[in-house]
Amino acid sequence: MTATGPDSRPESAVVTGNLLSGYVAGNAVQAGAIHGGVHVYQPAAPAIPVPRQLPPPPARLVGREEELAEIDSIVRRARDGPAIVVLSGTGGVGKSTVALAWAHRARERYPDGQLHLSLGAFDPAGPADPATLLARMLRSLGLAPERVPADTAESSALFRSLAADKQLLIVLDNAVSAAQARPLLPPSRSAAVIVTARWRLGGLLGDGAAFLDVEPLADEPATALLAGAIGTERMLEDPASVSTLVRFCAGLPIALAMAAARLATRPRWPVARVVEELAQERRRLVALGRDGDSVQGTFDVSYRALDPAAARCYRALGLHPGPDFGVPVMAAALHRGLDEAEDLLDRLVEASLLSEGAQRRYHPHDLIRLHAREVAGGDADAPSTTLRILEWYLAGALSADRVLTPYRHRDPVDPFTELDAGTVRHDSRQEALEWLETERDNLVAAVQRAASDLPLLAWRIADSMWPLFLLRRHHRDRMLVDRVAVECAVRLGDRDREARMLRRWAFAHFDVGMLEEAERHFERSRYLCDALGDQYGVASAVEGLGMVAAASHRYEAAVDHFGQQERLCRELGEHRRTGLALLNLGGAHNALSRPDRAVRHLREADSIFAGLDGIDPYNHARVGIELARALGRLGDFAPARMRLRAALGEMRGVGSPRGVAAALHRLGELALLAGDHRSAGSHLASALQLYEELADTEVSEVRRLLALVPPAEADARRIP
Repeated sequence: MTATGPDSRPESAVVTGNLLSGYVAGNAVQAGAIHGGVHVYQPAAPAIPVPRQLPPPPARLVGREEELAEIDSIVRRARDGPAIVVLSGTGGVGKSTVALAWAHRARERYPDGQLHLSLGAFDPAGPADPATLLARMLRSLGLAPERVPADTAESSALFRSLAADKQLLIVLDNAVSAAQARPLLPPSRSAAVIVTARWRLGGLLGDGAAFLDVEPLADEPATALLAGAIGTERMLEDPASVSTLVRFCAGLPIALAMAAARLATRPRWPVARVVEELAQERRRLVALGRDGDSVQGTFDVSYRALDPAAARCYRALGLHPGPDFGVPVMAAALHRGLDEAEDLLDRLVEASLLSEGAQRRYHPHDLIRLHAREVAGGDADAPSTTLRILEWYLAGALSADRVLTPYRHRDPVDPFTELDAGTVRHDSRQEALEWLETERDNLVAAVQRAASDLPLLAWRIADSMWPLFLLRRHHRDRMLVDRVAVECAVRLGDRDREARMLRRWAFAHFDVGMLEEAERHFERSRYLCDALGDQYGVASAVEGLGMVAAASHRYEAAVDHFGQQERLCRELGEHRRTGLALLNLGGAHNALSRPDRAVRHLREADSIFAGLDGIDPYNHARVGIELARALGRLGDFAPARMRLRAALGEMRGVGSPRGVAAALHRLGELALLAGDHRSAGSHLASALQLYEELADTEVSEVRRLLALVPPAEADARRIP
């Protein structure tokens, strides 16, 4: 097409046109005249939102001005590092309330973000370990979950780098020790950290911490707290009972709030009614005690005040293994519909026995969780309720497993495979993977909870978590889950399940570079499979031994192992597994600089996976990466580049950060071979970033390749 200006122009005027013909790929610049260079830039990456994680401020705050002023004074005096204030005191005394009240007052001073982290001193699965906490901190600062290093020291170093010079406010709630909190302290002098704990955490003194005891409320502010909830007029009707109630609550805000809620929801009750009930209690939570009194009775009174359905829901939350939960699992636990379960949970929220967070996730207070577990212990339905909770997590994991890895060998029949498919259903790969990520902590806790009394169920949950570990790694959780599953199989005396989980545990060791341990577990699995006559298991164990040999640079031995794997899989008629054996053989021949042999094996593998109707896109992409590597060494750069870009898209599609890194790695290697240093620097730098965040064993190899790129080109950091 040609476009010209008005007909009235002088004939001497230059006529410009807008003409585009032929095939154009990429950007096209059309202009009358160009002076200087033309630069086309990629759009800027989306801005990382500033974290604003503080829970809402306390609705009522009385009697804490002294503590708030002292925190202000400590923060102002801090000079040589971040201001660190440790608030200690008995459980339920209001440490978290004070921390949040001050944090909300001071939040404008910290424009780079406010982070809030529960350290889980009283979580049923035990306190959160520093690695888990660091991972949450890194995600809060904008790091993708799959990029969090597995190693605690690396995570801590990365956190310090990201937090350096930032004006951050961090609230670390319910710490169990100084060692747990220390890796979470930022280096910035303009940051502030408020730590709450039942213990003084004197070990943080060397980190520059200041310590402040949060004492129970005096009678006057405790009375004011009650009055704010039930009204002054009602208080004046029976001041003696009010005084007794304040004494029974021992100045603990959590107890005062629960007693006030009981009275506020029963406006015709006199204060003496609650006082009478509290006076009858012989046991109160020791952790909240003072002068022989405690608030066990307060919890019990609130529990007994629930209607039978809500009380059953309360007991069920005490049996839940993980830190938080959604409505569906409680519906399964109670054997009720979703709407009814949500209504019951809302009643517990209204009774101050439960907190609701984002996305309809519920978080019991640590002490209430302990109390709920205690009252559930005497419930005849506790074993069946626990089983329903654990089976719900198994159902969800099984559903995700079938969507993400439909080709896996699974038990045809056992007591836990015929679960109601309607309890948890995932309709897409993305939905399945998101569910596994959301419930990951609960799944790990479920495996641990089931291990002692229900080892077969624990094994099945662990087995169904495979796609999560395959695609997202989570090395630390994987090591724990696989180990527990092996122990469960041993306790069951089930050598088949022991052999199968030993292989998985071996691969977990392999992925973090623990080759001797991996080889030992693969050998043990092969021995068990030989004894059982399980040739499929033998083939899988031999594959693992080949991978260990290749990682140890014993490539000829690797070829022998993979050749045996191929023969066994062909004899068994295992079409897909034969494709994996050919993929492994291609990789070994690539390592031995035999690209022609590699291409032969890899083209057959490619044909096999292409004929599987897309059930295993992850391994099909792996074949493409390895095939492109061989083609590049043969000088076929264009088809190699095309396969790598296709594999990169596939790995992104399946949600595998490690696969994305591998594709970028080989794109960089190919660019080096082709003499395209700029592309090599960009791809390798991007691969290195991902590998480092995953704590992957390929880090050193990518660094070696980057050293071959001229410095000006190696600085590129974009992911194409």
